[in-house]
Amino acid sequence: MRREKQKLLCLALLLLATCCATADTIWDYEAVNSIGFGIHPKVNADASNPANKVTVEGVVIGGSHEILNPGPPAAMGIQYTLFIQDDTSDRGGIQVWAGSWFYGDPMWTDLRQTDYIDVQPGDRVRVTGFLADAGRGKVVINHRHSNNPDLVFHVEILGHPGMPDPVLIKSVSECNYFDETRSGGGELYQTRWVMLHGVSVGSGAWTNNSLLTVSDRTGSVGLLLSAMGDFTGNPKPEFPISVVGIFDQEDTTAPYTEGYRIWVKKQADVARALDFCREVRTCALGEMSSLKDKVVSRVFPGFFYVQDETRTGGVRVESSRAVAPGNRVCIHGSVCSIGNEKALNPRYLIVQESDEAPKPIGVTSRELWCSSGLDVYGLLVRCVCTVKEKQEGGVYLLVDDAGKTIKAQTYGFELPSEGTRVAINAVASQSEGAPLLLIASTSDVEVIQ
Repeated sequence: MRREKQKLLCLALLLLATCCATADTIWDYEAVNSIGFGIHPKVNADASNPANKVTVEGVVIGGSHEILNPGPPAAMGIQYTLFIQDDTSDRGGIQVWAGSWFYGDPMWTDLRQTDYIDVQPGDRVRVTGFLADAGRGKVVINHRHSNNPDLVFHVEILGHPGMPDPVLIKSVSECNYFDETRSGGGELYQTRWVMLHGVSVGSGAWTNNSLLTVSDRTGSVGLLLSAMGDFTGNPKPEFPISVVGIFDQEDTTAPYTEGYRIWVKKQADVARALDFCREVRTCALGEMSSLKDKVVSRVFPGFFYVQDETRTGGVRVESSRAVAPGNRVCIHGSVCSIGNEKALNPRYLIVQESDEAPKPIGVTSRELWCSSGLDVYGLLVRCVCTVKEKQEGGVYLLVDDAGKTIKAQTYGFELPSEGTRVAINAVASQSEGAPLLLIASTSDVEVIQ
């Protein structure tokens, strides 16, 4: 009998492990058919059967007070919603929604304390409830538009890992079409934190809760400004922008294959889209600006430099994020000043694939002092000099072959002794109007015999 019980226990554990290994994900729940309607067996399944409830976990990319006003106290038009992105893969996200008018003030106020709790962006949450598709082009977790207490979904906070990096959508044409296989198009990006760079804003009012469009040469897609945002009172951008937001869909007419949009939470999630690094110099301090597909040239303590692939220019980025020379990055942030140099302080930073580290441009003091008409500031350069003198704070004086003095800054290491001839790879910068070479490591210093 004891042996039989052990066998049964082992079998139960095996079945449990199998169920856990094959548990459905948010991505599975979001599967759609050819008209964009949810096809998972638990979508709109019998709510009288508790077994039809689902449990999902993920990171909140749209907090409870960022999109719609959830109260309390309740009043007509107050809604609770979260957007949750799957943090265990690069696919899948789901919206959670409830409307106060189905409950009335007393019950809504109670639910806001117990089940529909306040959640911040970057929180990791677990949500348990029923799946529904009411014909919006997306599967959600909601209370089935009922005040039945058995249909209430429950939200709990598991931790706070922080917001994920947005996913770069390279062009509008990549996201504004329907594909039921979800190998591309809007269904692939739905309820994910995304960035579009270099799009222009169409007609319409730049105010909270306004639906506009953004477009590039490949097409256009919706841009929804959050009702809880700070857009009202700010001017509508008249220049190409970078925008970061939640990729969403709202199509109320069958087939539910259109209505894609980016739901933007704050004005700071909209930035001027720049083509070249040196354009940062023309931006005002504090202005939100964005660069796409720039190459990391060198990394320093607390900051790094990026440059255009064509080596047109470079710019400093104030971030301790782990990057390496050759990484391609997208930066969306505010313009700041470091000494007499303008830099970017990232609000969002996307680290993409890695290529070979960029090659330095050979320069002399003529280029470093801008006497040749060539602007190399912010770029990775190579300069042959002689070490002249060590000063305080890791600063050295160098002399090039034309007899011109150049400063160099090191970070925790020393250059060879005075009189040594060296070839230095460094980022060209300035200090008090004079050239300054920023040297990242000893591997960038070559002694010339």
